[in-house]
Amino acid sequence: MARYLPPQQLSMRCSFSKKSLMRTVYPYLLLLLLGLFGVVSLQGQVFMQPFENAANMGLGGASVAFDSPDNGMTNPAQLGKSPRLGVFAWSAIPYSIGGWQSHGFQAIKRIDRLSGFSIGVLHSGIEGYAEQRFHADYGRRLGEKVSLGGSLQAMRVSAAEYGSAMGYTFTVGVTAIPIPKLTIGASVQNPFTQKIAGYTTANFLRVGAKWQPSEVFLIATEVGKDLERPFQIKAGVEYHPIPLFCLRAGVRTQPSRTSFGAGLMFKKGPRLDFSAEWHPVLGFSPAAMVAWKI
Repeated sequence: MARYLPPQQLSMRCSFSKKSLMRTVYPYLLLLLLGLFGVVSLQGQVFMQPFENAANMGLGGASVAFDSPDNGMTNPAQLGKSPRLGVFAWSAIPYSIGGWQSHGFQAIKRIDRLSGFSIGVLHSGIEGYAEQRFHADYGRRLGEKVSLGGSLQAMRVSAAEYGSAMGYTFTVGVTAIPIPKLTIGASVQNPFTQKIAGYTTANFLRVGAKWQPSEVFLIATEVGKDLERPFQIKAGVEYHPIPLFCLRAGVRTQPSRTSFGAGLMFKKGPRLDFSAEWHPVLGFSPAAMVAWKI
């Protein structure tokens, strides 16, 4: 015979069950939603893409063709023009979702006048699930106009009650200056397909250009291709009305997003960058970065 529950007890039990269910499935519903809207690009990660630092986000992510790591290292070939010492730390709140955090740290050191080295970590996670990417990078100039570099990366995913898993891959990159004021760059991530936790990580190719007609203005463009996804196009502009201040704006496709930002470059002391990216469905992703260079 079925047990009879008074209406009040039945209501309390149903309420408790719904809350428990939502706590259990919410992270997975969030990941599914993001996948359906195409914001996950699998750039070396299983589910969640680590956001760029605030300076590069303001440019729409079009950073592969920068020939020096002024905004942080995004192409290992950029280390051919390393500062003597540089530290970059940034954070973003993806789509203003308080439970999802994306952070990054990078330290850069010049080895000699032609080469540099960097280490860094990227983190993206929600409660119960997190991903990290640790990398060590080296870049060298082969002359005044060409630089090459490589990056070794360890990727870790962890999920509550399921443990963690590790995977390893690498990236190679190049930058060149074919004519004055124009720089082209390219990088290939995971050229030999690797798997982590049963998922295949992306084989990602980036090719771009940066044109800087003057010290106060530049335009950057980039095309990216994951073998299993459509081409992604990025573009951005940066303008320095005064030497200590700059404005940035950018766009990208797959999915369509726009971004804007600003930077403060003090003569002595830290550099501060702020930006936000707008997704037409999921909303704003604010980001900030503190950098210090010698």
